[in-house]
Amino acid sequence: MRALLLLPLVLLAACASQGEANPGSYTLGRGIVNYDEMRRAKAQCEQSGGVVRPIDAGGDPNQMSNYQCVIGAKEKAQ
Repeated sequence: MRALLLLPLVLLAACASQGEANPGSYTLGRGIVNYDEMRRAKAQCEQSGGVVRPIDAGGDPNQMSNYQCVIGAKEKAQ
């Protein structure tokens, strides 16, 4: 019974990890995109050595959770 309860959590964790380009990459969190929040998120991401990019899932571009900070993206682009 316990295994059946944990199965959805394991599946969600597996799906979440597939979208990451690097273990240090992360989504920008929850909330609606606005200029100030996006500017702060981009600055924090750049300090970590990353670049903010939209997630290729076709989600709502007005939600912060549909963007991620991809760590190590600058090195790959050069």
